[in-house]
Amino acid sequence: MTGVLLFLLAVLVVFIFKWSTSTFDFFRKQGIPYRKPVPFFGTYLNVFMKLKPFNEILHDWFYEFENEKISGLFEFRRPIVLIKDPQIIKQLTVKEFDHFTDHRVVITENMDPLFGKALLNLRGQKWKDMRSTLSPAFTGSKMRQMFDFMSTVAIQTSETLKKDIQNGKENILEFKDFASKFTCDNIASCAFGIEVNSFKDPTNDFFQIAKKIMNFGNIATALKMLGYFICPTLMSGLGIKLLDKKSCDFFQIALIETMRNRERLGIVRNDMINLMLEAKKGKLVHNNNEDSSADGFATVEESHVGKSKVNRKWEELDLAAQCFIFFIAGFDPVSQTMSLMAYELACNPDIQQGLYEEILQTRNEIDNQKINYEQLQSMKYLDQVVSEVLRKWPSAAMTDRLCTKDFDLKYDNKVMKFEKDINIFMVPIWMLHRNPKYFPNPEKFDPERFNDENKHKIQDFTYLPFGAGPRNCIGSRFALMEIKTIFYYLLLNFSIEVTEKTEIPLSFDKIPFQIRPAKGIWVELKPRT
Repeated sequence: MTGVLLFLLAVLVVFIFKWSTSTFDFFRKQGIPYRKPVPFFGTYLNVFMKLKPFNEILHDWFYEFENEKISGLFEFRRPIVLIKDPQIIKQLTVKEFDHFTDHRVVITENMDPLFGKALLNLRGQKWKDMRSTLSPAFTGSKMRQMFDFMSTVAIQTSETLKKDIQNGKENILEFKDFASKFTCDNIASCAFGIEVNSFKDPTNDFFQIAKKIMNFGNIATALKMLGYFICPTLMSGLGIKLLDKKSCDFFQIALIETMRNRERLGIVRNDMINLMLEAKKGKLVHNNNEDSSADGFATVEESHVGKSKVNRKWEELDLAAQCFIFFIAGFDPVSQTMSLMAYELACNPDIQQGLYEEILQTRNEIDNQKINYEQLQSMKYLDQVVSEVLRKWPSAAMTDRLCTKDFDLKYDNKVMKFEKDINIFMVPIWMLHRNPKYFPNPEKFDPERFNDENKHKIQDFTYLPFGAGPRNCIGSRFALMEIKTIFYYLLLNFSIEVTEKTEIPLSFDKIPFQIRPAKGIWVELKPRT
């Protein structure tokens, strides 16, 4: 009996091995250079075993076939096409968008309704309809309506910090923690109409739940991510949630109850929930006279997809899911960008001084203490600094697209055959932004790359801080406004300086698909006299 069991076990092992390696000849058959895979993991062993920081892994992938426009990787057994040429990126994300409309989705709405119904994870026509529905909510005119909420939170943050330092509280701080509290308070106000002060009360439910949801760095979450990549249906069937279920349920209930109360009581507040209610009623439409020229260099333009008309009726949960993903996208990635901006300003005091002088000049030109939306957007050097932060430290290291229709990519006398629902292509944003061919001396922090004389020299599809094509980040204006607002008030009141705890150069955590400073961003905030 034991011999039979051992034989069956051996057969099973051989079968699994053969199955896991059955696709490994995909690129060889097409004459496409590819990174040698290993059984079960493909070329992702370093990623999920956390053997290297993800920026180093991207570097290895990008330069293994340095002179090739595309090369092959394997996500376990699935072929992944690494696109390194800007013209091919443009072709696939814009011109051939109908063949690559979707992101690779790990969690569907059947597995987790709140997360799966979010714009980021929707597919096909439902994604197109939701993008068209939401697009008017993220125009410059809507950002202008929200700006007063954001400015109020930024002033409150700055004033609380000043009082704390005057009362003897430590002025050397880990900036990511500081920025997380600001983004939490800001989104609570701008999106949900909830007034919190995470600096005075860091134990408030909103901030604590936000941290719990965004805790992607621990081992348990990494293992769950691995499980969802390998076998999402099994993980869902076992009831294993990637995000903390209790926290997600809290948001879902709070959002739906708030929407119902607003409708019942006729409450109108120019925030994200109000925009979702307008969308539900079909009243959220594009203003064709919208001028987006002053929204910042990094702002992405909406495509024809986002401007088309929609007749679909949305349920409460559909709209609550958009507020939820707006919170997730605006909490951690934006606070990470803020912390790296603080790092660069501390390490480059001459740049910080130039920015402070522009802020002071703007402050002296306005009639009251509160800056308005137009005045903030008119600050050219601030936009240059933020654009360079997003160049050197893009919040998304890469983006991807799933092939939704068979497509033959012809280039350099070669043909790469994309198969529907099989192939995914990856755009390595981090490596494009740090490629000396497109950005000379890429490790240097240089806002002058984005001045009026130089910014038009930047090659198309080499600068992609908010992605590319119709599936770009819908919230680029909000994120830019958020970053600019807090640094306007922060630098007006403090200088940001290097301390003994500041790590120069930065080292990075070994977290799958994320590039995160290993020891945090420590700076000193010195009150200005």
